[in-house]
Amino acid sequence: MTKPSTLLFLFAIAAPSLIAQPIIDTPNMPQLGDVVTIGLCDDIVDANALNAAIGPMQTWDFSGLTEASEEQFTFVDPATSLWANDFPASNLCGISWDGSHSYYIIGANALETEGQATIIPGPAPEDTAKIIYPADHERILELPYTYGDGHTDTFSGTLDAGPFLGTIAGTVDLDVDGYGTLILPTGTYANVVRYHLDRVQNNTVMGITSTQTKEQWAWVSADHRFWLLLMEINNDGFSTSDLIWYDKNPALAGPSGQAEVVQAAWSIHPNPIEPGTSVSSMGNSDSSALRMEVIDATGRSLRTFPVGTTRFSTDAMAPGMYVVRFLGSNGTSMGTTRLVVR
Repeated sequence: MTKPSTLLFLFAIAAPSLIAQPIIDTPNMPQLGDVVTIGLCDDIVDANALNAAIGPMQTWDFSGLTEASEEQFTFVDPATSLWANDFPASNLCGISWDGSHSYYIIGANALETEGQATIIPGPAPEDTAKIIYPADHERILELPYTYGDGHTDTFSGTLDAGPFLGTIAGTVDLDVDGYGTLILPTGTYANVVRYHLDRVQNNTVMGITSTQTKEQWAWVSADHRFWLLLMEINNDGFSTSDLIWYDKNPALAGPSGQAEVVQAAWSIHPNPIEPGTSVSSMGNSDSSALRMEVIDATGRSLRTFPVGTTRFSTDAMAPGMYVVRFLGSNGTSMGTTRLVVR
């Protein structure tokens, strides 16, 4: 009988640890010009099951998620956004389906946020809610990261919500707790890394402090851009709610969105304008193959114009700030600019 090789035996034991762990880095972060379509789900987050599914070589099967609605995230140049002056350090603005704007700082070593802003629904003129971290930014991710990494962070800033002014202070505790394969209703994804985040935010207004908490699980693939899947349990100090969404058509990792926008810078003239004035688009490349979309302060699409449109009227547009987005034939955002109606 042939005796087994000790060396082969050792390699057999060590095989899982020799498999290269996927690494998440800057090319996996959202890029300027990205438009991400997500499936917003009405499932319940099972924290116990999620916290048990940790470690290397996991298979996370969420093929049975129930989509309640289809929504979008749009990533634009902060300079074209509604609150550009409040977030001078940001280099990316993410606009969610509910109109909230998140201002990000993407660098070689981290993904941070400078704050958030949104319109408070109500009769005109509507109030604005802003959370700003002017000096002590919130660090969401340290880059690059892989299984076994983690970090803690503190952040602080101000709260401005209509008549209410206050201060904010909080902490983030993140642990990268697994990697493997993720199965979604739209497909199966390899080289996926998961992190688990606990966030605490203390809001002090008129001398009274309230606490908000968030527990988040997020899956990112080394082969793709943006989060493939995100689950959260949020407590606003009064009640608890769940949030689950997944990317329905993940873009490949890389800077393609950024490159497209760099190549095509657009503007609207005249600007600012009075209601009813016609405006024209101008840019550094031919717009005949592009279509335009006008988005209001809440992130709603107000008007779309067919391919080849270079001039449109602002009839019936209320005074305010709007984002005009230029879209390629495949729906990719080729550029954005801000339009002000006085």
